[in-house]
Amino acid sequence: MRAYSGAALSLGIAAILVELTLRFAFFPFKFAQKTPAKVAYVSARLAGAFLIFVFYFYFRVPRNPYENFAPRDAVVRVCIADVSRGANDSRHGTASVVSAPDFARKMEGMKIWYSVFKDRKSDKPNIDFAPSQILEISGTLAGVFPQEPLSRGHASSKESGRAFEKYLSERFVYFKITARGENCKILSAPSGRFGFYDAALKYMDKSLSVFAVKGQGESDAARAYQAMILGDKSRLSAEQKEGFIDTGTMHVFAISGLHVGFASAFMYAAMTLFRVNRRIQPFAALPLLYVYVCACGGAPSAMRAFSMIAIIWSASVLSRGVRPIHALVLAAAGSLLISPTVLFEAGFSLSYGIAASIFVYGVPLYESLRRARDSRFVPESRGFLGRFSSAVFAYLAGGFSISIGAAFAAMPLTAHYFSYFSPASVIYSPFFVTGAGLVVGLGFAGFALPSFLAQFTNTAAAWIVGAMSDAAVFGANFADLKIAAQLPSAFSAFAALFAFLALSAAFERNKPAVRFVLAPAASAAIMGVAFFINA
Repeated sequence: MRAYSGAALSLGIAAILVELTLRFAFFPFKFAQKTPAKVAYVSARLAGAFLIFVFYFYFRVPRNPYENFAPRDAVVRVCIADVSRGANDSRHGTASVVSAPDFARKMEGMKIWYSVFKDRKSDKPNIDFAPSQILEISGTLAGVFPQEPLSRGHASSKESGRAFEKYLSERFVYFKITARGENCKILSAPSGRFGFYDAALKYMDKSLSVFAVKGQGESDAARAYQAMILGDKSRLSAEQKEGFIDTGTMHVFAISGLHVGFASAFMYAAMTLFRVNRRIQPFAALPLLYVYVCACGGAPSAMRAFSMIAIIWSASVLSRGVRPIHALVLAAAGSLLISPTVLFEAGFSLSYGIAASIFVYGVPLYESLRRARDSRFVPESRGFLGRFSSAVFAYLAGGFSISIGAAFAAMPLTAHYFSYFSPASVIYSPFFVTGAGLVVGLGFAGFALPSFLAQFTNTAAAWIVGAMSDAAVFGANFADLKIAAQLPSAFSAFAALFAFLALSAAFERNKPAVRFVLAPAASAAIMGVAFFINA
């Protein structure tokens, strides 16, 4: 479609100009308020905006200058964009090429995937670097080819290699380099703000490492607790990873809307308790929340969640009513304007798709269940027992409503990006999400408390995460909870998600009960078809 991007710009501008001309020049304004005319005008405006964005997208996204790039040894200087820890103390992530060899000069300025491995014969830790640093890597430079397997081993490893290559190409990463740690040199210090974020991360890591029970800090539960707060999945054991993946609950370890939402709720509760003026609360809390997000790696999903919360919280104190779904759309538009390529990333699709399903499906389902309960029982029972039963209902109904909406919305996207989905997430997520929220609150309390008090919050949080880990591992060992199903086309995955969201809202007024059954049934039917096709 790149060849037609210029035509898309022309058609987009023409559609908007036609809509404005018809609205203000030929037809009276009152006529435009009628439903058919209003639908036509809005449709023309949206079509024009879409076509202009198509041009903008291809204008911002570079071509692959070397489509048949053969692997070869090379020395490349890169500016690190993000860093993740892998198995055996490895490092990997994306970077931008600062300096390339003479045979690949067109590569400069483009994104590249790097993998830095530790020498197995060496006892020294791997080289440690941070975002914004300039790194010189001497290793094997290669192209990205989704059609070819990376391994000569079993069929599963070949398919895994193709899936990873496809993942990179969809992010418009056309090259990758692999090297050992001793063949890398750090050429510059991180920028000031990244140095501050690194210092904040070290403080958080230290705060999460004190426990009241002797020896607990070396347990798998303690490492899982630290992984959940810091978003560092490398601290999980292989058994824990498999358990959380099979139960569809690995998202509780990603710094995303769950963590940012509960962290902001904790800070709001703390400031309310200490009677901080409501109008200055977001301006005092949001900078701290931003530091937490950046210190934990600044994952795009976390940045998107932070943007949405910042919009809603700031608008609430400025007396500007903003619905959550509107804030979600605004945050998505801002992300795409900054970097259009994120549209094809799994994190972008999953985070916005799941958030939309919570607002469109999960919250209305909870409200419907609450009204059904209130119609049969006294809405507000007096006494401790009444308050306790209301809290239990809110916990179960709220967790179930949000989790089932998120699970069915995530199924087609998970099948497309990862070639499987887990129906067990509908059962596990209500409890794990609630537990993770409590853990995040305890972790943030520990950041603000001195060590002799933080050790007790850490101990309680580690026990909760340990129970979650045991439940996930038990479920994974008890039965095969993953279902292999792939939606090879991104269009089919997004169409399935759109169908779920559209059906959730279609019967909002006249048949509210139908939306809660028809939408997940349609999503389940699509996944069933995908399963039988792959079988």
